[in-house]
Amino acid sequence: MTKSALLVWGGWAGHSPKECTELFGPWLESEGYTVTISDTLDAYLDLEHLKSLDLIVPIWTQGSLGQKQTINLLRAVYEGVGIGGWHGCMGDSFRDNVDYQFLVGGQWVAHPGGYIPYKVTISDLKDSITQGLNDFDMDTEQYYMHVDPSN
Repeated sequence: MTKSALLVWGGWAGHSPKECTELFGPWLESEGYTVTISDTLDAYLDLEHLKSLDLIVPIWTQGSLGQKQTINLLRAVYEGVGIGGWHGCMGDSFRDNVDYQFLVGGQWVAHPGGYIPYKVTISDLKDSITQGLNDFDMDTEQYYMHVDPSN
């Protein structure tokens, strides 16, 4: 049976939600998923559809999630639908929604120190993930979150 995924994108454009969706949607399809894409949080209003999915991927930064949208999303996940996401597109969503933060297991707080330069040192050159990589320098934001250590 084909697995199904819902990608819901939008919010602040700074985390490139549309572009992330355009990359991640086809990848899920290549992994055998049937993918539905929505650019509105109203995608969370149809509880029966949500419960029929295998995976929900919120790609939404900031914004506000309504009460019924929240309840339906939580219920679908609590009843077994997978949820996955990354960085600001899931960890910096719906800052005023504690129930969503509990679902995610954390909430972005700040970028302390702004952009910080540092060196990434590859310690295991034989691992399949690091093969062909060399040490490199980064100049990127620090990412501070409140997290639930039990999640």
